[in-house]
Amino acid sequence: MGKMGCLCGGVMSNSQCPCPTEGWLLRDQDQDGFLEESSRDITSFFAAVQSGGRREWIDQYFSPQFGVGLSDEGVVFCIIADHKRRLVLSVAECETCGRIWLQRAPGLNSYRSFLPDESGYAGVLRSQAVEQK
Repeated sequence: MGKMGCLCGGVMSNSQCPCPTEGWLLRDQDQDGFLEESSRDITSFFAAVQSGGRREWIDQYFSPQFGVGLSDEGVVFCIIADHKRRLVLSVAECETCGRIWLQRAPGLNSYRSFLPDESGYAGVLRSQAVEQK
């Protein structure tokens, strides 16, 4: 998203990380596939690690230039992120009017807006866990 203007004149930006006005939506119909495919690839990676083929697996799954020196945890993170990137939709909330913007398709810079019945910004995408820290 980067920066996006809202119909009310407000501006949304996801330059802050983690961003309190952005979230991700995984469709229910995609959830099982996401979990199964991610788990399959993670299991395959650890099987390659155990058999001594870690570098070859990484070269085949990602690319030969990918993650030289990356930890196993980092590789697992990248596997999950790769699957997530293909499926999830970005969701943003305007801090001025509370309008929710939903990405039309993964990777597409096009959004559809939804105006809440209750007016104003509600912070619906703000994490409760982050606020408690």
